[in-house]
Amino acid sequence: MNDEFDVIGFKTIVEKHWNYHRPSCRHRLWTERVESDVMQFEVAPVFQEVLGGGEDGMRVWTAYSMHLSALFSEPGLDVTELGFRTYCIECTPTPFFGVRGKYKGRPFVLMIHLEPIPDSETVEIIDSIKNETRAIKERQL
Repeated sequence: MNDEFDVIGFKTIVEKHWNYHRPSCRHRLWTERVESDVMQFEVAPVFQEVLGGGEDGMRVWTAYSMHLSALFSEPGLDVTELGFRTYCIECTPTPFFGVRGKYKGRPFVLMIHLEPIPDSETVEIIDSIKNETRAIKERQL
């Protein structure tokens, strides 16, 4: 068995089931690290800045949905534990849904944040003049 965790494959199946309510949004904020031989992932929606119109300059984010039953039925994904946390000023800066399991036989923990990480940078521009959403070039993920 290969000891390398298939990070690209794992992120691909998570993103496959992530459905932004604004179809032109393309980015997610990912962090990853290894802790006690377990891959630890966090994923969150990104902040966006409105360009033009009455909301020019506002920092916003686009809601999303995820069909977890479809995600959990992906080949190679074995979920063993689920949990969630609501916002808590002392310990949880954003609400999240947590998943523990194995992907292709390798252990993982995934935190799916329901809101952007509070101090994260703006990643996309919602251009109301050109009617498009695009990445801020110097911050592309």
